[in-house]
Amino acid sequence: MDDGAERDEGKARRKQDDREGREVLDRLKHTAFDGSVDISPGTLSARDARRVMDFALRLGQELFLCGFDTHAIESSVIAVSTQLGLNHLEIDITARTIHLQYAPPRAAPASMMRVTRTGADPRDLRRMAALHRLVNHVVAGHLDVRRAADALRRIQATPPFWPWWARTAGGGVLAASVTLQVGGSVGAALTAVAVLTACDRTGWLLLRYAVPFFFVIATQAAVAVGLGIVLFQTGLINPYSTAVLAANLVVLLPIVPLMALPQDGITGYSLMAATRAVNVTTALAGMAAGVVTVAVLVDEATADLYAPRIDHAALPVWAGLLVSAIGALGNCVSMGGTRRLLPVALAAGVLGGTVNMAMAQVVHVPAFAVFCAATALGVAAAVFSPALRVPSAAVIVPGAAGALLPSLQVYESLTQLSVGRDGAGTAALLALLSTAAIGVGVVAGNLIGNALTRLANRWRPRSGPVRTTASRSL
Repeated sequence: MDDGAERDEGKARRKQDDREGREVLDRLKHTAFDGSVDISPGTLSARDARRVMDFALRLGQELFLCGFDTHAIESSVIAVSTQLGLNHLEIDITARTIHLQYAPPRAAPASMMRVTRTGADPRDLRRMAALHRLVNHVVAGHLDVRRAADALRRIQATPPFWPWWARTAGGGVLAASVTLQVGGSVGAALTAVAVLTACDRTGWLLLRYAVPFFFVIATQAAVAVGLGIVLFQTGLINPYSTAVLAANLVVLLPIVPLMALPQDGITGYSLMAATRAVNVTTALAGMAAGVVTVAVLVDEATADLYAPRIDHAALPVWAGLLVSAIGALGNCVSMGGTRRLLPVALAAGVLGGTVNMAMAQVVHVPAFAVFCAATALGVAAAVFSPALRVPSAAVIVPGAAGALLPSLQVYESLTQLSVGRDGAGTAALLALLSTAAIGVGVVAGNLIGNALTRLANRWRPRSGPVRTTASRSL
């Protein structure tokens, strides 16, 4: 009787341990790793567990620094850690801290954490793609922890793909694209490239001397508006073109955190969303401070700058798609994307521009049109990025930057707030809605795309294990 009770108790304990070990896999649902990993039998030694946890934490830190959203960071760390043998894992991402705990049954738990300390806006598509391939290799079982750690060190040591001047030129191309999208002339677009270059180099110089980010972006905004006023006063451009140039303030925004903020809020990472909200608010406050400073110093000149209201002159369909595609290419280069990512960015810009323009004609609500376009980008990223072996951000970020940036709303809200005009609050609300619509649409699109991918895999004949996210080489 006692032996039977002990066997029953042991069986119940094993069931509970197995259930607790599999709970972490529930957090991979609705991600690209859903069904790709399973709990391994047995437990790791304390030494091996520390090696896996150290690799997983360093990987998570790099994913954060490159610009991945929090949900992607958590799912990648869980998938990699589970594949490498951590079968009783807890993970918590709070603000900039990643905390891992390995607590196997009837063994001492191990806990490790890593804090990411950076105030810069993460923009590195090349490194994002390399880390994406590394994660998929580990999940597919192609790398053990030692080889994976070596691969991560090589990725960390790899220099940027493009030199600084090419990345600056890419940002200038994006600024020119934004200028054309809001009705600016070709001359204004070329001038926007020069203004953006001056802002970029000013920011680089200040960051080199460890100036806080608030003052950096405030100075950049002041340079953008100040150069526009100088060009107007010298007669090189008219007041309307000056206002169009000022609309390029949106290019200075931290685009990646701005898009990730609503994603984190929707997917349940409240503290991370709050952290991003503080950073984005700081950026907006810094830009407003720079604009107000210029307005105070040159009051009469700024009256001409703020007088014209930018009316969105609808481009022909072919021109709108061309400009969106060029803007996406420029953003891809400015974020360090390799040549292999350029066709992906081009297609994303065309897709985002097509859906945005089509929906704007149907519903006449800009925020809803942006939401639909972002949803389309999210679906495309979830469906095609595994086959293309690229991170979903390589589809979403260039496409959104090339076709969906709320430049008009950002310009009007900042300039009207700086001079205390009526309707400034409404302009700020419209800018917030248009920006939030990007993140909300991306989350909705990812959910739809992942569901379609799982449905397609279910009906696809299998000749062996299916690894839709695996890549062939690092």
